[in-house]
Amino acid sequence: MNADAVFAVVRDAVVTVMEVEPGTVSRETRLVEDLRCDSLALVEIVEIVEETLRPLARNGFAIDDSDLDDMRTVGEAVDYAVARL
Repeated sequence: MNADAVFAVVRDAVVTVMEVEPGTVSRETRLVEDLRCDSLALVEIVEIVEETLRPLARNGFAIDDSDLDDMRTVGEAVDYAVARL
């Protein structure tokens, strides 16, 4: 799965949880500062992304909680996912 496809998965999860328009979410969108994601929203986004990407990964797919703390932007989340698929 390429980065554009993973971006679409992450963007769709953000749109669903945060109830924002897809056009407002870019790789540069900051999760906390721009979207006002709290910890519960982040967990919901992660669950959607994991559920969507897990069947596509060779050895399953999960985002470690400790790694989530380091993801500041949508693009960082995409890069993380791409590197693990």
